[in-house]
Amino acid sequence: MSVTDRISASRRRGFRLVAAVGVPLALLLLMEVLLRVVGYGYATGFFRSGRIEGRAVWMNNPEFGRRFFPPGLARSAEPFSIAAQKPPDTLRIFVFGESAAMGDPDFKFGLPRMLETLIRKRYPNRKVEVINAAMVAINSHVILPIGRDCAERQGDLWVVYMGNNEVIGPFGSASVFGARAPALGLVRAGLWLKTWRLGQLLSAGLHALMPRWQASREWGGMEMMAGQKVRHNSPETQRVYRHFRRNLDDLLEVAARAGLHVILCTVPTNLRDCAPFASAHRPDLSAGELAQWQSAYDAGVAAQSAGQWEAAGQAFERAIRIDDQFADLAFRRAQCCRALGRADEAGRWFKRARDWDALQFRADSEINAQIRRAAASRPDRAPELLDAEELFRTNSPDGLPGREYFYEHVHLTPEGNYLLARSVAEAAEPALSLEPTGDWLSQTECFRLLGLTDWNRYNAFNVILDRIQGAPFTNQIDHLDQVQYLTERLANYRQATKPAQLRRQATEVAQLVQGRPEDADLRWNLAGLLESCGDLRGAEEQWRALIRLQPQSALPPYNLAKLLENAGRPDEALALYRQSLRLGENENPARAALRKLLSRQNHN
Repeated sequence: MSVTDRISASRRRGFRLVAAVGVPLALLLLMEVLLRVVGYGYATGFFRSGRIEGRAVWMNNPEFGRRFFPPGLARSAEPFSIAAQKPPDTLRIFVFGESAAMGDPDFKFGLPRMLETLIRKRYPNRKVEVINAAMVAINSHVILPIGRDCAERQGDLWVVYMGNNEVIGPFGSASVFGARAPALGLVRAGLWLKTWRLGQLLSAGLHALMPRWQASREWGGMEMMAGQKVRHNSPETQRVYRHFRRNLDDLLEVAARAGLHVILCTVPTNLRDCAPFASAHRPDLSAGELAQWQSAYDAGVAAQSAGQWEAAGQAFERAIRIDDQFADLAFRRAQCCRALGRADEAGRWFKRARDWDALQFRADSEINAQIRRAAASRPDRAPELLDAEELFRTNSPDGLPGREYFYEHVHLTPEGNYLLARSVAEAAEPALSLEPTGDWLSQTECFRLLGLTDWNRYNAFNVILDRIQGAPFTNQIDHLDQVQYLTERLANYRQATKPAQLRRQATEVAQLVQGRPEDADLRWNLAGLLESCGDLRGAEEQWRALIRLQPQSALPPYNLAKLLENAGRPDEALALYRQSLRLGENENPARAALRKLLSRQNHN
């Protein structure tokens, strides 16, 4: 073959390669461009740019969660905005995590808000921004992309408080949001693909092909996962632990490359006042052994109900010798030890009950061990480890954390958030080489400056009581005790819902708003108080201010629309309902409200 023939053959092979690879790739890129031009799909970054009163800002992207959840189930961050260019003398802190870090059930009094208030008063000469970058129902697979976006936003400090949702969140071993514990490479490839509009189109097509009963879900909180029992030592859950460690290591590496300080927290949970959500016997238990186990367990329960703690403990020990993996058994054994004054032994059994829970809604011992190992494995660029699990143990009666710091299983009371925030703030001081010019706020003063009222406490306990009326809480062996406790707490705070008390509390919060008019959380609180005491004109003023302060949020226009509709101003309400829908269609209550209002107008 001549040189010319060889060159021609080489060219033909090149042309074939271009035809086989280049042409399809070009077509895919063309389709991607066309999809973007016609406005299909959604932006996948955690931030989006905007302007508020002429200032360039970064604000949360309400559509960020769509990449990680099926249609209709996507969660979003609490609304925030920060200056696109960080002002001088500004301390910018990001808080990462799930609903516990976010501040559920009332985000106005969660960890980020407590932390900002503590540091702001300790350093009055510095502007302090604490960005709540946590979200409900997410886990480390979602937090890592959030961290990558936050690394570009001129932060000074990251606070990482995550681990409760690894098993039940996206790609967990008991997840209802898609594939369960797939290989990490597949998880990351799928998430990368959804950053493209073509990937979003493919995902939507696959979802449309799903059976209707499976595809048409609405958000149902923890009740959605109530049937997803999984053993604590299953191969899928072991894979979840490995994924968590890899995601955590990568998150810390992102922070290190950006030169950021990190406070990495272990995760405390309610041990004493939160029974397991589900239990599972050891898989090789024979029928005869199960009968013997049940007999011993039932005898223990009967003795426990009669207050015969020693006899109950002995019966439970007999059951443990047959099957020591049943989570409820471990919890009852712990209660016996506590009643008999053996606090250390009780603590070990309470931990075992949590760790063997077949519905893992709490960070377990392995998750916290991974957090400690991740901190210790980076001697050159080590994050500051805050052992919050130990912090709560040492500040709890008998070393057993319970309802004095937790509403239910993981969500912190204001007292729990203050304890955590104060410890984070103290850890931040040397990490950032800060020189204080003030004292740390007391818990009482911190609550006052945040506008925490008895009306807020009443509402929070009401939310929690409503929450635990459904599965999986109703399956807990201490459910009736939880209901009784919450009912008593509501009775204690019911006086705060009376008109005179509401007006007094609204006046107190209004004074705080005057001092910090740009504080959106204070205005949210004041708007609710004013509506509750019948001052609709004052509430309208606050909702309009919130529309200005949080232009990306669908809730302020929706809440104002409801107020105006009830006040007999339907035309204004219609416009605001439509504005709310433009800002966020996912699970937006404005859709149903708009439909009802239009229906009434058509019938008149």
